[in-house]
Amino acid sequence: MVPTCESLVEGHLDALLAFARWRLRRADVAEEVVQRTFLKAFEKRTQLREVAAARSWLLSILRNEIAMEHRGNARFEVWDAEDFEELQQPEPEEALDPALIEALPAALERLSEGARSILLLRFQQELTYEEIARLLDLPVGTVQSRLHRAKVSLKALLVSESAAWEGGVA
Repeated sequence: MVPTCESLVEGHLDALLAFARWRLRRADVAEEVVQRTFLKAFEKRTQLREVAAARSWLLSILRNEIAMEHRGNARFEVWDAEDFEELQQPEPEEALDPALIEALPAALERLSEGARSILLLRFQQELTYEEIARLLDLPVGTVQSRLHRAKVSLKALLVSESAAWEGGVA
């Protein structure tokens, strides 16, 4: 079954916009790139083999569009606090340390692009290891090991950032 344009947009617009805003750091550019993504997806909708895999397929197209955006315009900008406020926030949990939450944006910024991307795909986009592997064209074991290393790096950065926040050094 070939998906309609409406079904592609309705089910995945918010997730694609959040990912594009995170990667591009500008809402206006992210909206343009997501629009191009949906146009390409609609043009190539016959290539989608399973409707259940639409999210991974769309994220793959989006990732390529973001790469073209970076190459074409060299739009690499510094993030500010407002960029982090636009991201979808999880439900608050009582066990979370407020200092760690405050330290998260700075810690994420200090991660490598690859580590940050794999964490976003897994935890913000909630993709499975298999979906990430297909999207990044990597073996599942590589995805698992890179995700583990990214979490270890993030944890170390959070501990140091959290200490800085608590000490007033940030």
